[in-house]
Amino acid sequence: QLIDETFATQLAQQQEISIQHPGQGARLMSARTQLTAQLNPDAQGMCVVFLQDQRELQARIRTEKFASMGRMSAAVAHEIRNPLAAIVQANALLSEDVSDPGQQQLTRLVQQNALRLEKTVHDILHIAQRTNTNHVAQADSIDLTQALPRICRDWQTQVTNKSDIAVQVPNSAAWVWFDAEHLRRILINLLDNAQRYASPQPEPIQISLDTCWGTAATASICLRVWSDGDPLDPCVEQHLFEPFFSSESRSSGLGLYICRELCESHGASMAYERNNRTFGQKIQPGNEFSVMFCTQQPSNPVTSSQSVPAS
Repeated sequence: QLIDETFATQLAQQQEISIQHPGQGARLMSARTQLTAQLNPDAQGMCVVFLQDQRELQARIRTEKFASMGRMSAAVAHEIRNPLAAIVQANALLSEDVSDPGQQQLTRLVQQNALRLEKTVHDILHIAQRTNTNHVAQADSIDLTQALPRICRDWQTQVTNKSDIAVQVPNSAAWVWFDAEHLRRILINLLDNAQRYASPQPEPIQISLDTCWGTAATASICLRVWSDGDPLDPCVEQHLFEPFFSSESRSSGLGLYICRELCESHGASMAYERNNRTFGQKIQPGNEFSVMFCTQQPSNPVTSSQSVPAS
């Protein structure tokens, strides 16, 4: 259509277009047309189309937008923190003198929502800290084969609606440099998301570690959190790791963004893709979040499986 319009008007045209890439979604491009000079009056003219990828421009605009949002949100968070602390303390004192079951339920409700708001304030201030100071997280030497099952068991004791989790880790140690609390926070957030959309079928959530060999005796270990939920809406997938974006009204939209920020502060990366898992003779599609770590190459990697049942 753009080329036809160029020939019809004999003028250069410019327009933003969307090009579909298999497995990558739509890519926004800037298309500009230009007619070539006709050296021979009897020859048919040609139209040259120049395409420019808009991702770099979009990324720069998005970065500036996030920085502005972060500064404003951090200022609001600072103003909220002190009154919120007073509310939490006053509610704790009030709950000590309350004996009526109905009133006790109300104080618990206040506590739960105050803690939820406190976590949101903490998340916002964390974003502002990384944006303004390029904060580099401290790291510990962690064996993922020991840490992952332990975190999954802890998560099972905290959630209301239990789900079976299949955990697949190597027999040999898988050491990475990462902050232990950050790892716990990332995995619990991914487990919460997986459970929210998983089916009631046996082991709808699967945790696995894959090792990819590189050069110079290095290896990348990939943590995968898979669940058998329905596909994400394309609009949701496009903005999945952006701050303050959520498809749910009760969510702050910071969970996955914070997780990715924590990963990047340790030199790791986080990604999402629609992936299949095999159950016997059945292939089950599902949603998979992956975290890619860098580590030293282990010797004789062997894989074992274990199950964390719903307690």
